[in-house]
Amino acid sequence: MKSQLFIATASLFAAFAAAMPSPHALIPDTNSVEKVGKVNSIAVPAAAANFNFTDEFDFPLGHLFSQIESIPDDVLAAGDESLHKWLVANGFREPDAPLKRDETEAYSSVLEARASIWKIAKCLAAIVQLLATTAVPAAKILRIKKYIEALGGAREAVELLLKATSAAEKYRLGGEVLVNLAAELLGISSVKNNCF
Repeated sequence: MKSQLFIATASLFAAFAAAMPSPHALIPDTNSVEKVGKVNSIAVPAAAANFNFTDEFDFPLGHLFSQIESIPDDVLAAGDESLHKWLVANGFREPDAPLKRDETEAYSSVLEARASIWKIAKCLAAIVQLLATTAVPAAKILRIKKYIEALGGAREAVELLLKATSAAEKYRLGGEVLVNLAAELLGISSVKNNCF
């Protein structure tokens, strides 16, 4: 019994250790938007473009992207209050749940990845629970949804993010749309606060 517990604990430790992203800097989200094809493009900090999503992000990203894909465009276009009502009505969010406001303030200091097992677990949880716990502006969710659609859907977007370990690979595999998707996701304050 003790050896099984030890093996299970060691396996979990090894899985989390493999999931640790390499430390890098991340400059917060920007609202600087321009049109790239059919999708709006944002100014992307190089460090955000280089974030390495490991295999442990497969489920959380797939879960989040599928949820975002299911939100109708007209709900997102109607604004934040409409988005909140839709999320509550469709079981993605509790009606009276306290929400963290997504803040996109510019920081003067550089944020660095916190490479620890606990921080990785918090980062994964923040991504999975994003829509339920964070009041993300509808305009940002709409941009993320458009990026996901431009990449071929939730599953394809997740696969591309997991394959691309650097900005160069993201540009090669998914172009500016993939780089912008990563930057938008990492620019959401609850993700940023738990992943860096």
